[in-house]
Amino acid sequence: MAAGTNWAGLPSVIIVDIVSYLSLEDRLKSSSICKRWRSCLFHPTLWQNVLFSFDKKDRKKSNFLAANCGRFIREAVVKFNSRDATEVRECAKLLDILSKNKNLERFSLQPSSCHIVWSEQETEHIIDNYLDNIEELIRNARRLSHFSLGCVEELLVHSNSLVQLMVQHHSKNLKSLHLASVKEDSEHYGIIEFDTSLICSFQCLTKLSIDYDYLTNELLHNFTDIRKAKLEKLCIHIHGISPEHEIVTNATWRRLRNYSPSFEVTVNLTHSHHGVAALLDVLQPCMPLTHFRQYFCSHINVAAIDFISTHFNDTLKTVIIMDDIQDQPMLYDERTDVYPDPFVMLAWRCIELQELSIIGYGIADGDVIAIARLRGDTLKKLVVPLSCIYTSNDSEDDASEIIPVRCISDDFFDKVSKSLNRSWWPVDDHELPEAVFDHMADAEDAYMETLLDDQKA
Repeated sequence: MAAGTNWAGLPSVIIVDIVSYLSLEDRLKSSSICKRWRSCLFHPTLWQNVLFSFDKKDRKKSNFLAANCGRFIREAVVKFNSRDATEVRECAKLLDILSKNKNLERFSLQPSSCHIVWSEQETEHIIDNYLDNIEELIRNARRLSHFSLGCVEELLVHSNSLVQLMVQHHSKNLKSLHLASVKEDSEHYGIIEFDTSLICSFQCLTKLSIDYDYLTNELLHNFTDIRKAKLEKLCIHIHGISPEHEIVTNATWRRLRNYSPSFEVTVNLTHSHHGVAALLDVLQPCMPLTHFRQYFCSHINVAAIDFISTHFNDTLKTVIIMDDIQDQPMLYDERTDVYPDPFVMLAWRCIELQELSIIGYGIADGDVIAIARLRGDTLKKLVVPLSCIYTSNDSEDDASEIIPVRCISDDFFDKVSKSLNRSWWPVDDHELPEAVFDHMADAEDAYMETLLDDQKA
């Protein structure tokens, strides 16, 4: 080696290339070799993507990275507890730095909650501060391709003005736009004015998340324009459903699916009692439903589950249903003497099913075994709480009462594990989100991480 043992004598381009293979911790350690290596530590090519986390453990590191990399990184993911005043304040400081970054291409907020909580006197001030910096970020970034507001309600009420700004500056660059929200009270919320025709101005958009309130036939027809990119993923958040809302027709879904054969649709319902009841109006046979999730919606629409398993058998990959457990798990179908079970039928029909989670509802041990046997070749994740499994009741007694299994036999676990080709065990109560057993607990802990995963670049 030309430099011999003199590591400081290596050309900068070689040092940067070496450091590029190191983890974050090892990069920081390498900077202690000498002044020359330290000067190469913050070369822009080494810091393309940064996750900023402002919890107590990572705050110091994130502030350090913000000060040294915030003005030139290309992707910023901002993770913070939006109910903690300190983390909200640190996030605001970071946004101020990012707002001056001309190289930024991908921006994502990942809050712990759909609300930003500040002191009662300063909430409006901090939201204005966030908005000012985000607007400046949109103006200054040269090629913004991914933009996510992380379901933050206080920011999403300004969607119209923010999207207008993005149309002005990034209509030819934006590929991924996430404007879906979470309504903790799905029965009482105001629908903000949002001109969805603005979305039609983006020429390269391939990923979109949006509330069902704004989903129309006209909007989806825009994505069959041969002059624009094909839509690959659409994530729909359903809350309340107005009787006046325009139903997206099956013809629209067919047209979009024919134009983009790999198109995928995710449907998320949170606290949406009316949404679950109206699912048969929302779902259409040609909708390429890939992921279906409902959280704390108080009941299961069995007819909709049957519709899903019948019409989306070649596209469905995920079904997650989570509800709270009061005195005992609920019945999802009072006709427990009617066979087969809708989730057994789902497992039989849906050949691509990879994840099935049923939490808060009683399910017979025999049906769990049947699901595992039917889909063991593809089912990577089967989540059923121990407290929700009951013994199959073949008698003619009243089946409206669930009698949980007190002691499940080893034979039950062996049958499920053998069918799944891996060791399997039901979820213990202590592993479940607190909101499953305490209706006063914050339910967002149960679903925010999953919903934010939909909005990753």
